[in-house]
Amino acid sequence: MEGRHWAGYLAALVLLAACGRAKQGAKDALNTGGELAGKAATEVLEGVASGVEDTWSVQVRLSPQRRQQGLGLGKVAVESDTLGKSNKLMLYLTNTAAMDDTLRVTAFGKDSLEMGRALLPIKAAAGSGAYYEVHFPARTDLGRKDRVIVE
Repeated sequence: MEGRHWAGYLAALVLLAACGRAKQGAKDALNTGGELAGKAATEVLEGVASGVEDTWSVQVRLSPQRRQQGLGLGKVAVESDTLGKSNKLMLYLTNTAAMDDTLRVTAFGKDSLEMGRALLPIKAAAGSGAYYEVHFPARTDLGRKDRVIVE
């Protein structure tokens, strides 16, 4: 009879060990699945954010004359004033030649009608780059699909 008890205890230990391994395997599988789902969700959200950003962005271009003078355009951002109007434009401009000039910045609505102008004085050494803030009139409200020309 003692042999049967030991055999029963041995069988119980084997089952417990197997259950423990199965439990750990299931836990690992769930963790891996959760990690993959999290990465996929992050990719989707980043894609949506990028698409929204592209849809709502203001198109900024340099005139051909300014490009010939060595002016380059980097990062662009639209900011709001204290009244909530999106009438401030942040431009990162680079230049290959020294520049001491005033740029004319003109905003156009999606209907191609002019909706604001601003002057931007620039004094920069050759090979430099810096952020510049363009303030349009208070009634200018830059929105999606609007465009800005820097001359």
